[in-house]
Amino acid sequence: MSSTPIPQESSIAATLRDDILRGQYRCGERLPSERDLAQRFGVHRSTVREAFKRLEQLGVATIQRGGARVAPLEEASLDVLGHLLALDDAPDPEIVDQALEALSGFRAMAARLATERASEAQRARMVAILEAMMAPDLDARDRFELVTELGECFVAASDNIVLRLIARGLPARAPDTHRAGRFLADTPRREAVDTQLRRLRTAIQQADGAIAAEAVYRLSGIVRQQLREEARS
Repeated sequence: MSSTPIPQESSIAATLRDDILRGQYRCGERLPSERDLAQRFGVHRSTVREAFKRLEQLGVATIQRGGARVAPLEEASLDVLGHLLALDDAPDPEIVDQALEALSGFRAMAARLATERASEAQRARMVAILEAMMAPDLDARDRFELVTELGECFVAASDNIVLRLIARGLPARAPDTHRAGRFLADTPRREAVDTQLRRLRTAIQQADGAIAAEAVYRLSGIVRQQLREEARS
């Protein structure tokens, strides 16, 4: 079965989006004209016009009289984060750190609400995941899967529809889960990681949301520190 071809306007929009995110066009700079882009891609100008609309929906460009211009990155939608992290080039370490900082707060809140509101079955599952994460022979891939499942359990047990919506909007390659499995398994940090995992397990068992949130935030801090060190090396 042949795959559905990507619409031309989507392909053009993706190319321009990545050019913008790589800094080939500065904030406020005008993008190439509809005519120039139509010639470049071999399409009708109306196709380019639709591509500009997609960029505007993403928040990386604004359509003005006389053409489209690059918008400030901080005014873009959350969807742009996934594209930033998925660029072929290594993502900007500062952007990655800022993403982790924000996601750490989100996951800490989810952990707190989940710990306070979980059913007995949900609580038992979260504890089982944490105990599996502390197994000494667990490899990074399995640890990554457990980190992902634990995050999903937090969101589900939080019984908060807004957290569910935010979780759905997070990029699949969010850096804290994309690489956390390996980082949390690093031998030099294993003792600190296991200390926080034990604190989190006890907090969940005792329904202590404040301690659970603090433990999750500290675990995220370990990942952030590892990323900073990798960026400097």
